[in-house]
Amino acid sequence: MKKTTIIALLILVTLPLVAQDRLIRVDSESKAWRKNDSQVALFEREKLRLLMPQDAAFGVECVPSFSPEWTLTYDSLNHALVYKIAEKSIWYSTYHALHKNKKIGKKRYKSVLRKRPKDYVAPDVKTYSLAITPTQVQNLRELWTTAVSTAEDKEVFILDGTKWEYFINGQLAKSHRSKNVLVKFTNELAESVRMGNVSRKDSLFAAYQTVIKGLTTASEPEVLEPGTVRRLIVVNGTPLADSTGYVSDLGVNERVYFNRRQQTIRSISFLREEEPKRAYAEKYGVKVKDMIVEYTTEADTHCDAYVREHPELMQKLRHVEGYVLDEEGKPWADVWVWVEGKSRMGDGTASDSTGHFAFWVSPTDETLAANNGLSYVSKIKITDTPITIRMKRSR
Repeated sequence: MKKTTIIALLILVTLPLVAQDRLIRVDSESKAWRKNDSQVALFEREKLRLLMPQDAAFGVECVPSFSPEWTLTYDSLNHALVYKIAEKSIWYSTYHALHKNKKIGKKRYKSVLRKRPKDYVAPDVKTYSLAITPTQVQNLRELWTTAVSTAEDKEVFILDGTKWEYFINGQLAKSHRSKNVLVKFTNELAESVRMGNVSRKDSLFAAYQTVIKGLTTASEPEVLEPGTVRRLIVVNGTPLADSTGYVSDLGVNERVYFNRRQQTIRSISFLREEEPKRAYAEKYGVKVKDMIVEYTTEADTHCDAYVREHPELMQKLRHVEGYVLDEEGKPWADVWVWVEGKSRMGDGTASDSTGHFAFWVSPTDETLAANNGLSYVSKIKITDTPITIRMKRSR
């Protein structure tokens, strides 16, 4: 009988001993995991296994930037709110199981996949529950449904990188018109469950219509003082003229933005201190309320346009092209496609309005990955013929 691979082991729900339930030993001879899994897929699987109750009818999943993940869901069997939080970050636990630091210089290291996975210890999870009334269930269902139905953008992150996903009836929303009112309500409700505070929970439900109003009513535009912007985007020392409308979410959008200009990102800096704000105000005559985001870029020497302008590069590189389609076969624009395993921010390209993508890679590169903010596809084999990448717009 063949030994079980890491994928099969990671989805086991019960093991004979408590220690074994947390310590999942990996088959040292298994190689299939490298072809069939990725760190993102492993993280998603573990997050689901550890944090999502089997009887969760609807709820919210929160993936903070630098702290453990948690969920707040409605348990339809026990008629209770359930708050589950990992004691350690699931993301970093799975990452360290599958990656190691490889020395590439005297003081330089890069993260690479292990030849075989390291023994993985799942983080402990704390679970809290608090009963809610049938009326409160209806209130919460109405609130969650409103959050999903009013979602305008399926890939938006709060400024600190925290990702919120509200789900109900198989539908999902990662953002909504007025994030703050719903996020505040969700945080306070989760804290009420954690503390077992019934009166606080009841008072929140008594005001739930205020949250719905905040989701369904367009917020008033913020009025800033003349000559003031909330955020200033600076590229190679020059402020963007459209800084106030530019959204940087540390993800697909900014890569697409620069890729369209045949540039790749070299570095990013976030300046929140008053001194650089004053310096920019004196130099450019614009005051910054929130922060300055500085980018340095360089020519994207692997983009299709650049290489065709420098034909000598064609002898050293390999051309890759294809199409990104959704579940219905419709073309999908602005999906980021890149060489899997490359860490540089510009090793890739974005699909255009027809779903087409094209760029140049090293002859030794073997696979691509793609990200549209809703789903992630990896292990896409590079071929000399056009590649078709199919991705899901929803769960």
